[in-house]
Amino acid sequence: MKHSLLRCALGGISAVALSALGQAQVVFNELYVSHSGTDFFEFIELKGPPNASLDNFVVCVVEGEGSLTNQGQLDRAWDLTGFSIPSDGYFVLGLAGVTQLDYQIFGPNAGTPDQDALENGTETFYLIDAGSNANVLAIQALLGTDIDPDNDGITVLPTLGTFLDLVGLADGGITSATPPDTIFDGAPVQGPDTTFLPAGIFRGLDAPNGWCPEYLDFNEPANAFQPRTPGALNSSCPSTVSIVSYCTAGTTTNGCNATMSATGTPSLSATSGFTVTCTFLEGQKQGLIFYSVTGRSALAWGTSSSFLCIKSPTQRTGTVGTGGTASSCDGLISIDFSAYLSANPGALGGPNSLLPLAPGNLANFQCWFRDPPSPKTTMLSDAIEVQMVP
Repeated sequence: MKHSLLRCALGGISAVALSALGQAQVVFNELYVSHSGTDFFEFIELKGPPNASLDNFVVCVVEGEGSLTNQGQLDRAWDLTGFSIPSDGYFVLGLAGVTQLDYQIFGPNAGTPDQDALENGTETFYLIDAGSNANVLAIQALLGTDIDPDNDGITVLPTLGTFLDLVGLADGGITSATPPDTIFDGAPVQGPDTTFLPAGIFRGLDAPNGWCPEYLDFNEPANAFQPRTPGALNSSCPSTVSIVSYCTAGTTTNGCNATMSATGTPSLSATSGFTVTCTFLEGQKQGLIFYSVTGRSALAWGTSSSFLCIKSPTQRTGTVGTGGTASSCDGLISIDFSAYLSANPGALGGPNSLLPLAPGNLANFQCWFRDPPSPKTTMLSDAIEVQMVP
């Protein structure tokens, strides 16, 4: 999908930015601009149709902070002519230290190893289809010059190509500096992260999904559940992780209705941190949590009031005591599912199983436990359905 040249109206520029999220469009998917220590691992990730040509595409970065003379300077213009989107759909521009690198970028010193290709301050990022080599050269000829000389927030770039995507990263200067920092050409603004520039931004589970309201952090331990992923699927936005309760718990001899819940992020790359729990169990009984990766069910559990809520095949975790008090509903079973899969890679859903879980897949969990006076001598909880993330 291509758009006509944009020339004047800010509203038209914004409309192009929104329409860039079409499934067949090449767009920005993840940016990592700053991290702890020396910035050797900065990158810009594009996502688009496999094998799509990038001829006459240019990635530009425009300065947004400092004096009005400095704001609007074209800092970077990388020509992608001769390249194409790899078969996996990801194209990564980055410094030499970045994994899955398709196009090496250099900072202002062009050293080896290089660093700081992406400035740690308010800037606007553009993906432009220049349409011709002449326009590519015209854009590159503007490097180091003010491309918004009248300071109206609209650059000359719309006259030199079609905006496929654009996004602005802002630090606290967007509101506190004098003059305030500027994001250009109606680009959607990401940041600040409190008063700082976001270390990075990403689209939850990739484009065409929108940018996550949460940002990548400045160090890898802090990114445990929002990992930077050049050349690979992004994690879900933490606020959009889906954990849904469904089905009906059986009522036990002592009136207990066992209830499933979960805490943490269901990350397949984590070795711990996603805990599945069953509460309101009969106290002082034996039970276990079991799960499936093939979806929901609703089969009667004998003549009891319970239902089997997950499809076979199922995987049982270890049998444990429920604790609590006999004849009361204060029993509990809990398991760290991330740790379980890490320790049992051949278990259902594990990386070595016949049905391994992948990001975006659903896993379903339920609890089984002893209740000797009931018709089947055992009962079942309700169930939860969880969307797994990278």
